[in-house]
Amino acid sequence: MLRTTTSPPPTDAAILRAAVFRLGPPLAAAALLVAPACEDDGPAGDDVVDADGGADADADADADADAGADADADAGGLVVTTTDLPPARVQIDYEVRLEARGAAGPLAWSLVSGALPPGLALAADGTIAGLAERSGWYGFEVRADDGTSSDQVALEIEVPRVLLMSGFEPFGEFESNSSWDAIVPFDEALVEGLDVRIVELPVTWAGAWEPLAAEIARLEPDAVLATGQAGPEGMRFETAAQNAMAGTDNDGVTMDGVPIVEGGAARLRASYPIDEMRNAMDAAGFPTLISANAGTYLCNYVMYRLLDLRASAGGVPEVAGFLHVPPVPAEGGMTVEEITAAHRAGIAALAAWFEAGGGTKALPPGIETPPRYFF
Repeated sequence: MLRTTTSPPPTDAAILRAAVFRLGPPLAAAALLVAPACEDDGPAGDDVVDADGGADADADADADADAGADADADAGGLVVTTTDLPPARVQIDYEVRLEARGAAGPLAWSLVSGALPPGLALAADGTIAGLAERSGWYGFEVRADDGTSSDQVALEIEVPRVLLMSGFEPFGEFESNSSWDAIVPFDEALVEGLDVRIVELPVTWAGAWEPLAAEIARLEPDAVLATGQAGPEGMRFETAAQNAMAGTDNDGVTMDGVPIVEGGAARLRASYPIDEMRNAMDAAGFPTLISANAGTYLCNYVMYRLLDLRASAGGVPEVAGFLHVPPVPAEGGMTVEEITAAHRAGIAALAAWFEAGGGTKALPPGIETPPRYFF
């Protein structure tokens, strides 16, 4: 703590006496003989003060005052010592205890300003706990009070953006489904700052959409990337879904082209950074293509329901798209590990897109549609 003292300005007489003092005895007398009289001069018997010596004394006094203030701070006084908090994650248990020193009695903690992430709460004992409900950066101030003094500090909690990915269970003659197997390693992983969650969908008309819809409601994700297994050509970015469903599901239920949503739009366009994600996969050496036809089976069904939800919710989630992945090499495609690596490159590009401010871009020209698909 810096303490300052204020003294009255020196008189002209005092300044003169200090100057005479520096001249030495022989010249001092002569100087005094010619010196004019000063109206504000003090009594003739005043002591002569060395200006340099006075400054040194003042500096020493200030240093002593600072040392005393520091000693007082070290000796006691309530101080909140927590300055940083760990990130929280959506719908994952969070608990941290705020700390302080120098308390004269039991502490009571309170929120002074700002807001904690929705789902987290500050208890009177200084514990912040709960399940964060949505991503974001939250700033707030807390106060600690021991009954005689208090201290407060500004803190922040980051809740990373959530990317929700879905894949399907095996269907038809397939013993596995690469769309699901390739995203399993991402479960609750942080990839380039994105908090990735996954959900497996059944290959049934009655049940395919509900698990994904439930996770969207629970996690409030910033991005949803649904995936399904298709032809061996490569990682295939779908640009639109059509309002029609056809084919027989794993329960043996057959649809013959009826609308997915009665009275809904004929086609809904995806909203995700295709250029950036595709370029990242290309640069990593994985085959990619862009498709204008997601078929009419359950991949298209889930994609349409996702885009319809986004349209009805005013553009939430911000990113919603569908990616067809190849089958495993036995069917002429890519290994599960290769598909996972391709996804990782795409997720990194998505994270960079978010950090750069996001924004919807026009679909790239030259859309290619592969000759066949499974979903």
